[in-house]
Amino acid sequence: MTSPAPRLALLLPFLALGQITGWGTTYYLPSVLGPSLTRDLGFGSTEIYLGVTIMVAIGGLASPIAGRSFDRLGAARFLPIAPLAIGLGHLLFAGLPSVATWYAAWALFGLAMGFGLTLAVNTFLTRVVGRGVRERIGILALLVGFAPTLFWPLTAMLEAALGWRGAVALYGAVELGLVLPLQLWIAARWSDAVVVSEPVEATARTEASPPPLTARARTTAIVAMVVAFTVQGFASWGLPLHIITLFEDFGLAHEAAVRVAAASGAAAIAARTIEIVVGQRIHPITTTGLCIAVLAPMLALLGSPLDPATSAWIFILVWSGANGILAILRVTLPLHLFGAAAYGTLMGKMSLPQNLVFAAAPTIFATVIERGGPQAALWLAIAASLIALVAAAVLARIARAPERAARGASAALAVAAVPTRD
Repeated sequence: MTSPAPRLALLLPFLALGQITGWGTTYYLPSVLGPSLTRDLGFGSTEIYLGVTIMVAIGGLASPIAGRSFDRLGAARFLPIAPLAIGLGHLLFAGLPSVATWYAAWALFGLAMGFGLTLAVNTFLTRVVGRGVRERIGILALLVGFAPTLFWPLTAMLEAALGWRGAVALYGAVELGLVLPLQLWIAARWSDAVVVSEPVEATARTEASPPPLTARARTTAIVAMVVAFTVQGFASWGLPLHIITLFEDFGLAHEAAVRVAAASGAAAIAARTIEIVVGQRIHPITTTGLCIAVLAPMLALLGSPLDPATSAWIFILVWSGANGILAILRVTLPLHLFGAAAYGTLMGKMSLPQNLVFAAAPTIFATVIERGGPQAALWLAIAASLIALVAAAVLARIARAPERAARGASAALAVAAVPTRD
């Protein structure tokens, strides 16, 4: 019998490979291939990026059904859906390039997102890992953060060598020929349909019980958490696509603006690494509140009298780092507060409003910039960040109430146990 430690050590990099290729060959594709699609097919930027919106929207709409299915049937069996759908989408568009097949491919990518990417993998980990799952989800998110770093230059290199159709076709072949067999093997080797009863697995699957909440408090906490992460994500998904324009509007030259904006990925990865190393020592609700609290001041810094280059560098490092950590907390905080039971169902319900808002965010920010200018977009992001902060404060007050009550009861018992003198 294979011991659990090597199995889990082997599992994580295989899951990361599927996630990195899944996101790298879909979500980050238009940034590189967009100019070629415009030149060869006449696609406008709206048509190109509407594909991303379709993917995220379908992924969000599918999430509630997917989450319930993961909890009922196990998530492992759904993992192969991602490379299958992504591979077919790539081959469809590479073979018959048109606006219709472009949108059809992104619809397939949306199914992959809902049933085979982040939600499926995180639910799968909660079922096969148990204690320590938050750390492993954080490590996986850290690794997936390298997707644009790897695939932006790789896609550019493949396009130069094979043309954009060759690059897309190759990605389809990789998904179907490499990633799909690997996901099938994971589904067979690490099936989570039934929790096994061996003692070695039982210890690995036992997660610390979260503090109890009443039904009403639980519902309020979930709503507050959804509002906090959805509104925060509205800015973190919508603003980055326009951040270079903002930097230029506040005084940076184009080359400097691009250079500063390019540091966002490194800042997010560095912050995620720090969170993984020291995050276990800090309550995740505290980390959530601190990260959200710095967002609005960093946005306001861009319009301050400070030197534009200095303010831009401070902004991109702190704002991107905070959002990088929040991206991990978005999937680990519900696990901490409510436990692993029905995690897929809960995350599926939470993902629906989040993904729909995330899908609309780039278009909304583009419209605001077009009609009101970059300054208006900045104020919109600041307002969103402040709303998220209020929701995070509500969440902290509700979710930590049982802990405060428990500490108070312990203190009262300690006082009562102290002997008194007559």
